[in-house]
Amino acid sequence: MPDSPEAAPSFWPGLGTMLRWLFAPAAAGPVLGVAWWLASPGGRLYGDGSDYGVWLTRDFMFAGFAALAAVCVVVPVVWVHDRHGFAGRSLAALVGSGAGSLLMWLTGVGLGRAFGSPRSDPSIDGSAFGLQTLSELALWPAIVAVVVLGLVTVLWSPPTRP
Repeated sequence: MPDSPEAAPSFWPGLGTMLRWLFAPAAAGPVLGVAWWLASPGGRLYGDGSDYGVWLTRDFMFAGFAALAAVCVVVPVVWVHDRHGFAGRSLAALVGSGAGSLLMWLTGVGLGRAFGSPRSDPSIDGSAFGLQTLSELALWPAIVAVVVLGLVTVLWSPPTRP
């Protein structure tokens, strides 16, 4: 056992590490927002925004991109689960995932309003590009939280010294 607290491994990594784990998922949000706007029905490339049949598909596209992003965040977090500072990295990745999800939604909706789909009808409520179920904003951080909790529970090993 170390006698001084400086020699003990920390639960929190350095500030640079925390910022990297926070901003990487958040920076992916706008990129995924552009992809969501381009690929979704009623967005820029195809589908009629005034057709209510495509609204659910548009929400599923958001959910798919959010799930893909969550997997891309979770794999590196779990990969380094045995290093010191895991709690800080996990928390930063979770907060960054929430920010990324929000930025993904805001980017897609902003592009939909700015460039608008010529196929949307302003007289039909909901035909503008966006999400019909805003609870999907919680999907990306929820997947990160659940998978990190589950995998770390299964793969847990004590942290190694830095």
